[in-house]
Amino acid sequence: MIKAIETQYQGYRFRSRLEAKWAVFFDALGVKWEYEIEGYDMGELGKYLPDFYLPDLGCYAEVKPSQFTETQWAKCEALPEPCLLLDGVPGHKGWFI
Repeated sequence: MIKAIETQYQGYRFRSRLEAKWAVFFDALGVKWEYEIEGYDMGELGKYLPDFYLPDLGCYAEVKPSQFTETQWAKCEALPEPCLLLDGVPGHKGWFI
């Protein structure tokens, strides 16, 4: 597994370059975003801090370098608002919400 490289963008310190790339992508599209605004205790699933909240869309966005595991899916499904699952770098493909 490749170790994430912390990256700064727009005054935020992202845990990985991949998260920063998504922030750049959201900015290019004019989508407002907030980074890691609130964590949740998901009981047996553990604690969870979604990567982004997209206030104008009323949903969270979670970023992973590859496909989501069942546990990651379950955490996203347990959030109080919909969650956009984004795997890989921004590009031309479909994502799940």
